[in-house]
Amino acid sequence: MGRTNYFVRARGYSENEARQNALADDREYNGHQEGYSGTICSSTGEADKVKCVKKPKLAKRCAVSKNVCKGARKWVTVYDVKPVYGSRVGQTARIKTTQGDAIKKAKELALKNQTAYQIFISKELENSKPEIAFIQPSKSEQGEWEFSGIARE
Repeated sequence: MGRTNYFVRARGYSENEARQNALADDREYNGHQEGYSGTICSSTGEADKVKCVKKPKLAKRCAVSKNVCKGARKWVTVYDVKPVYGSRVGQTARIKTTQGDAIKKAKELALKNQTAYQIFISKELENSKPEIAFIQPSKSEQGEWEFSGIARE
């Protein structure tokens, strides 16, 4: 196989993001091709010619949605019992009582599943969502870049 020229146009909020999007689209369209497809995926990217066709318009403001929690807030201590080597359904536990109860549950699960367990301690709000606000940039537009070059052999 010889070297081939390629030309790709991709969108993103930065040149790097546009390149990643172009690579992802190329992999989806061409598949693996045993490492060579003659397209941008076969390029090292070092000798690419890049041209910004349309500059991105980045947001200057954010929209905020708050999750209002009415009433008093109470923090509780939570013990998460998790296996050391991955987890499957039924192999984890969340204990909201005492550290002793968490250790007892960890021993029970360790014997049942024949694997090591760890206990993690944390604090969370009782009867409340942990998410207090959702913040996202207001209107923004992706830019457009052209990538061209010669795919490696």
